[in-house]
Amino acid sequence: MRGRLIGSLAIVAVVVSPLVALAVDRADISEKGSLLIFSKVELKWQEADPENGDGGEGSTAGVGNPFELVQDTFLTIANDYPESVHIQLYFVQGDPPLFPQFAGDPPALVERFHQGWNWFDCQVELTANQPTHLSLESGLPLGCQPFTALDPGNPPGRPDREVLGGRILRGYVLAWAVDPLGNEISWNHLQGSALIAGYGRATAWEYEAHSFRVLSAGLGEPTDDMPGQLLLNGREYATCFDKLLFQFHTTGSQVFSRPDRSVFVNTDLTLHPVTADLRQDFFPLLTTIAKFDLWNMNEVRFSGTSKRISCWDEALLSRYGSDTVNQFSRSALQTDEARARIDGVISTNCDTKALSVPLLGVTSKQVVFVSPQIPVGFAEAGRTLVGTGEEDAGILYDIISGPDELRVEGPSFESPQGPPMRPGSQPQRRESTHRGGK
Repeated sequence: MRGRLIGSLAIVAVVVSPLVALAVDRADISEKGSLLIFSKVELKWQEADPENGDGGEGSTAGVGNPFELVQDTFLTIANDYPESVHIQLYFVQGDPPLFPQFAGDPPALVERFHQGWNWFDCQVELTANQPTHLSLESGLPLGCQPFTALDPGNPPGRPDREVLGGRILRGYVLAWAVDPLGNEISWNHLQGSALIAGYGRATAWEYEAHSFRVLSAGLGEPTDDMPGQLLLNGREYATCFDKLLFQFHTTGSQVFSRPDRSVFVNTDLTLHPVTADLRQDFFPLLTTIAKFDLWNMNEVRFSGTSKRISCWDEALLSRYGSDTVNQFSRSALQTDEARARIDGVISTNCDTKALSVPLLGVTSKQVVFVSPQIPVGFAEAGRTLVGTGEEDAGILYDIISGPDELRVEGPSFESPQGPPMRPGSQPQRRESTHRGGK
């Protein structure tokens, strides 16, 4: 009996040890980290109904502003350690600048100029074991500027192309642990999530932030001797996914329908490059080509789908493709369920501005119910995308090292907007089959 037991343990050791050897530190949604990335934040407004006054409690409608807030985003950040820590946040607008629009003769301004691809930062302190949150519409109770500071004006936001008379402002948020001077430190005790509350539709959905652990230092210590750069390379911070994995119901599918009611499914997909240059006088703009490989339920592979991603992108799957062919539709994929592998690649059209970089993102599944009893019902559910493989990325930002001194440290990787200030290696891509597989 003893011999059998020893033999069984030896077999288990042979099976388990390769899996242990393959374990790596990558972006995660279940582990705490020192860097959090909230891939989607979105505010929406709608023209207020004059018969309902100013739009109700919490509305931004009022004298000179006939719009009410119909969607807000709430970020939750928690410090799971019995000591305080400073958090550096960057709020990034994902949409490009929008130039003024005129109409009539003589021309009259019908839509003001809108800033785009811009950002602001905020530094706060979390006390020991403190959970907190902030509304992007107000910046409270955490105390940062409201997200509307990225595009101030009246009416708020820019025109929403999806909703007649609607306004929208959107992008993403980064948050990482720093010392009081703004130098990044190891603090693998941060966790976060985002809740998008749709007041207009009386629905909400939530997703977990991607977290990145610091691997190069102990608790509270500097991550390296070059502050002002976060290297997501598996040595300083955990690395990124090489490719994202995405399972979805095809657009046009009625798999959830019943004889007495129709159920329509659509999916909203948000993607953005991880690498960003947040230094003064720089845009966080980086362009890549999101290449999609698709498989239907019959394991048939479909290729040739791609989309240009500049800084940040959000769109319904029903909007992908040409006017006549939607690559994510049931008619194209021929099944109700499908999956995708998404890779940020360089352009094949000699476009050197489109770089090969890792992507992050989230999805929200939108379900519309139609029946004689309920004319229109709406529900939404979100998910943070995970992936496979490993690919390096980096984030550059300015360090405040004193009351009146601004120090910009050189990156160890090539900034997407200019040459490196000191020599560095190119980001690496590493395929793997562990923790999710290819």
